[in-house]
Amino acid sequence: MTGIVSITGEVSLLWRDVDAYHGDVILLTLDADDPRDQDTFELKGDLAARFPDGALDEGDRVRIECRGDVVEVVNQETGETFDERVSVVVDVHVLR
Repeated sequence: MTGIVSITGEVSLLWRDVDAYHGDVILLTLDADDPRDQDTFELKGDLAARFPDGALDEGDRVRIECRGDVVEVVNQETGETFDERVSVVVDVHVLR
């Protein structure tokens, strides 16, 4: 993924949690307008805090903006590490 990518669709599943390191976390699944697009997203910290209960719900149409990033992953069995490309949510717009 190069640059910022926008994905639009309807929220089909929304789960809220609190992480010890990141604070508020929202996990959501999107029925994307283009079925080839990514459909699972994680909002953390300040971005998740922008959407208190009722501000984002299942059935809402949203546009999610993502960028690519590289994270270090540890193989739990061997202890070996490797880099993996992931998608990071930059912003979310509720389309009303």
